[in-house]
Amino acid sequence: MKTALVKQAYDVFGPWSGVLWKDTSPTKLFEIWPGKAVYWELTCMLQADWYIIPQAVETDYTRDSVAMHPGRADLITKYTSNITLPANIPLNQYDLVISFDAALPVPANASAVFAYFAQEHWDRLYQQSLNRLVYGYDLFLAHMMDSRSSIQALPQAVSFPYTHDLTVARSMFPGEKQNQVWVDWRTLMTLSMKNFADPWSPEEEKTVARLQETIGVPIAQRGMHHSQSYGVCDPPAWGDAQIYLSSLASCKYYVGVGQIAGAGQGLAEAAALGCICVGQQDKAYHRLVCHPSCLCEDLVEMPSRLKKIAASDTLQREALAWQDSSLREHFERKPLEILQQAIRLKANRRG
Repeated sequence: MKTALVKQAYDVFGPWSGVLWKDTSPTKLFEIWPGKAVYWELTCMLQADWYIIPQAVETDYTRDSVAMHPGRADLITKYTSNITLPANIPLNQYDLVISFDAALPVPANASAVFAYFAQEHWDRLYQQSLNRLVYGYDLFLAHMMDSRSSIQALPQAVSFPYTHDLTVARSMFPGEKQNQVWVDWRTLMTLSMKNFADPWSPEEEKTVARLQETIGVPIAQRGMHHSQSYGVCDPPAWGDAQIYLSSLASCKYYVGVGQIAGAGQGLAEAAALGCICVGQQDKAYHRLVCHPSCLCEDLVEMPSRLKKIAASDTLQREALAWQDSSLREHFERKPLEILQQAIRLKANRRG
């Protein structure tokens, strides 16, 4: 399944340089990838090529991440390289093309399957695409898992998570486990009664200390790294995603409970690295990944859940086995099957 991933120049997610898979590696990708590693495992799983095209489409996401911050567009332009005009991408060489925010024009009579993610679930593009796809595209990949679970016909929206490759993740980050719990920064902000947009402050450090005393396990976290919107800084934090994943992999537990936006991608990332994950019942990824004993209704319930797990070696083994099985089924086998089915359907339709 020859795959191209395509994003716009002002899209702060993913690599900031276009690169072909043959010219890179799972490790080298981090050298050009300053933000969170949300598509890193997808890239490795599909051995995909990355193309960056000139900015053409403005979405709610790009307004929030770039346009509303004076000077940010110039900063991104300064550090972004290997930009390719859409007409110069050899689309006929690919079976699958995934465009972020549907920014790539789909050529008439394209043989490849054209799919797209919306970078943020709160973007109007996401909600509109659940009902009607951008013209020319075959698939909308609904990362919130709030669409159909399988393909009926093309074009359509389909539930499709951010994928995880346990083999790649654990070979890259073997992580000797320490008796500590990684607490999602948004959980700490919730406990501090702060909005996610508020800057990290000494008050959050006090929250960390109180929570550590309550749960009785040392806490690891990176709240300070979220003082800049989308983590964009000058110079960009090259390799920061690698540092984060390495630190996360060393933790025995992960907690992501509270008023956490999104589907729960951080928890699935932690599970791929072998952390025992305590999550929240109303998050899509958490329900798919977590052992039933590790799911909470709310933050009040979390300390007792974590203590119960920490006190039982048997429950820990069961939770890890459950997570691994769930990840392989829901975040690897099923997503790949969806993409392969779409490729077959489009090939059959073309005759």
